[in-house]
Amino acid sequence: MYRVLYRKYRPRFFADVIGQPQVTETLRNELQSGRLAHAYLFTGSRGTGKTTCSKILSKAVNCLSPKNGDPCGECEMCRGIDDGSVMDVVEIDAASNNGVDDIRTLREEANFTPANAKYRVYIIDEVHMLSIGAFNALLKTLEEPPEHVLFILATTEVHKIPATILSRCQRFDFHRISPEDIADRLSFVCESEGVEIDRQAALLVAGIADGAMRDALSLLDQCMGRSDGHITEEIVRKTAGLADKSHLISITEKVMDGDSAAFIEIIDGLYKNSKDMARLCDELIGHFRELMLIKTMKQPRNIIVLSEDEFKRSHEQAMKIPLEDIVRAIGILQNSQEKMLRGANRRIEMEMTAIKLCSPDKTGAAADPALQSRVAALEKAVASFRSAAPEQNKKTVTKTAAPPVQRPVNIDMETLRKNAVPMSRWGEVVEEISKFSPTIAAGFTGSKAFVSGDYILVDSDKDICFEQLRNADLRRRIRDTIEMILGKKYNLGRYSYPDEQKKDDPLRNFLNDLNKAGVKVQEE
Repeated sequence: MYRVLYRKYRPRFFADVIGQPQVTETLRNELQSGRLAHAYLFTGSRGTGKTTCSKILSKAVNCLSPKNGDPCGECEMCRGIDDGSVMDVVEIDAASNNGVDDIRTLREEANFTPANAKYRVYIIDEVHMLSIGAFNALLKTLEEPPEHVLFILATTEVHKIPATILSRCQRFDFHRISPEDIADRLSFVCESEGVEIDRQAALLVAGIADGAMRDALSLLDQCMGRSDGHITEEIVRKTAGLADKSHLISITEKVMDGDSAAFIEIIDGLYKNSKDMARLCDELIGHFRELMLIKTMKQPRNIIVLSEDEFKRSHEQAMKIPLEDIVRAIGILQNSQEKMLRGANRRIEMEMTAIKLCSPDKTGAAADPALQSRVAALEKAVASFRSAAPEQNKKTVTKTAAPPVQRPVNIDMETLRKNAVPMSRWGEVVEEISKFSPTIAAGFTGSKAFVSGDYILVDSDKDICFEQLRNADLRRRIRDTIEMILGKKYNLGRYSYPDEQKKDDPLRNFLNDLNKAGVKVQEE
């Protein structure tokens, strides 16, 4: 049976592991000096060598003839671990064996001495998938395991692992592999397979893999099946479903010219050629990112993986676009990508994105009332500051006492309360208030608000909440904050008053009923 490339060319020695010297050199030194830990934690993104290093380490500790910290690869133990016949090396998938009972079984097995090997090694992959109960069951064994047991935990999401587990392991972080290292490895694999690959094609595969060697080898496998023995950049693009770089540059030119019709025509042509719109959106994000890096970095060539001709064309284009327009475009494209992933019609969403990107007013999105109100509030504040500036030169300032908050004049409060509905965004108002005064916001903690017509009625059991509302300046700031969030100016009122709270108090009504019935109960 044909073996896929990432399995066929899986490294067998630490020296063969690409791009992780901070891990391999440390492990080899520990093995040579005999300073072996009882538990290791390998963390990093997918395809960076965590499982590979786990298997090499399991062979190295049990090898009959180790060489400078590496397994020999030829002895009975090395061959047995490779073909899975050595039962003392156990690989566990925590995604499907994540219960307490699974870990209890592991603990019971760990007490037995190895049948053939020197160490009983447990490799637990995706360890973050274990339940809390399973982690707790593993704690004691992980802290004080038998001398013949070695734990190797691997995960892509280390933040989900309890601190009690982390503190009991020796942690190794696997980095994303650089595009150059991946391209070198792909060239080696192609040479071994008798296939020719262009350097730019190898770099393109490396860029698509995003630091994951396994993804790069899987894509290379597909390219080999599509090619006739010579893999070019065009073959990689067709295999991965990428748009040609010239399309991305052309689309960006249409955005610069504000020509949405031409942009949509390009989308139509790519769509008819079975181009996935979500992938196109992702590629455009990558292209605008390259333009952003060119605009902001002195040496962007060290980060951007492009051919010399593509880099030259991107550099020329970046110099013509303001940085703020590039950042705006990335934001619009990211929002569109999220909508596509949530199930929106991808072609329509991409066409809408084209119109947003090419819109002459550069807003790039439909008008947001809340955003417009925020801008209006800022403009109003600036105008107020400018108009008040001359007044600051006056030597005398007249102070007027703030009028107390009273019941609205000529307003039927009963009708207002009857028609009031809870205000769902009152928490946002309080949070916004805390930005300019945490103390004032604390007075509104636990309060509620109701909307009734042009009024927002505040309800709270704290008197300080309403004492603050009696301050005219503070009341104005709160109204401005509400307008900024809701996009509309409201009057402020009180949902209930002390006498009304007293009248509607269920406990007080119960005591009154007892007194009427002849049972004398005094209220304390």
